[in-house]
Amino acid sequence: MNDPHPAPSDVLWACVEEGFHVGSRSGDFLGYVDRQPDGTYSAFDARSHLIGSFATLVSATAAVSSSDSETSADAGTDDQRRGVVQR
Repeated sequence: MNDPHPAPSDVLWACVEEGFHVGSRSGDFLGYVDRQPDGTYSAFDARSHLIGSFATLVSATAAVSSSDSETSADAGTDDQRRGVVQR
């Protein structure tokens, strides 16, 4: 089960229950993937915003993994809109 050649990404995926996968990097929550009744996979970022719908689990997890940098970059903008003061 342990791959001696890990993927270039350091994202850890856990299957919490059948069809529901949660991603993290260095202990930080990145987002999740939820299998839909029609067999597609919906990918969500760390703020539960829909990233998109994907035909495969691999493509959905890749979308969550790559959305991490976009989510981090937008964090200040979202917080400012909500009136959160950053110190």
